[in-house]
Amino acid sequence: MNDRPARELSPDDGRVLDQLAEDGFDPAKIDSLSADDRPRGEAIAALLGRLEQYPVEDASPELVDATLARIQREEDARPQRMRIDNQIERQSEQVMGGRRWRFPDLFATAAIVLIAVAVIWPITNSVRQQRMVALDSANLGENGQAMALYASAHDGMSPMQATASVLPDPFDWMGKDHGTYSKGVQRNMAGYASSPNDFQRPESKADAHPYSYQYWQPGDSLLVEGRVVAANANPLRAASGRLTAEQAIQNSLSHGGKGQNILFGDGSVSWTETCDMDGDRLWDPGTDENGHIISIIVGGSRGQDVLFLVQ
Repeated sequence: MNDRPARELSPDDGRVLDQLAEDGFDPAKIDSLSADDRPRGEAIAALLGRLEQYPVEDASPELVDATLARIQREEDARPQRMRIDNQIERQSEQVMGGRRWRFPDLFATAAIVLIAVAVIWPITNSVRQQRMVALDSANLGENGQAMALYASAHDGMSPMQATASVLPDPFDWMGKDHGTYSKGVQRNMAGYASSPNDFQRPESKADAHPYSYQYWQPGDSLLVEGRVVAANANPLRAASGRLTAEQAIQNSLSHGGKGQNILFGDGSVSWTETCDMDGDRLWDPGTDENGHIISIIVGGSRGQDVLFLVQ
């Protein structure tokens, strides 16, 4: 290790060096120095000149060209060197339909397909459901128009009132007369701007998704705002045994249990995602002290607060 102290310029030499630096180390400026400073300037210029003296001769043009060519070859070979398991990848290539496919290409294609399905499928289902809700709403609206025409031709009497007077049991919605009440409403409305398809959810069978109609008590008015007239199929129509209140708190199955269209007495149709109507359940007339749905008695009703759609 060299322990000799570092040499430093004398104050006069430092002053001359600073002056030369300000002049851009121009050799012509040395002559403008004073007689005492001129030797110092010449010595500094000679010392700095050594920086431009290389210890070897300049390389020949041939050597420069060869060096650049070697560098270019190395750069061209870099992508090949950076690939991993080139041999395995080549062996994994398969010929499909005259075109060579690699497994990574297949994986990428499969991933794109899965992403597309995950995005498009929910959107398609949502559009399909909205379309069916709209068609169903228009269909129920035709029901309302036919009922209004019927009532105008029968002194304000609704098809439900006429049906209740002739059918043996309009409340028998789970027994041997299953569906009789709905068929009676259809018969009374026949010829009043209605068609067989008006009484069921569009694009479905009549026995799968028929509309459920309200049973009207004597003296009830049909064509009034806010009064429920009909709705999608009662979800309890296929139930049996003693029903609990919890079983009645569900939507119609005509739209996958997501809600139901409801026709009101003024002819308007509303989509609702709950079967609760102003505190009353849409599908049952109430419960007894044990929480079971009240049994429906032949020819009778259960009070003025009954809100029960029968099919």
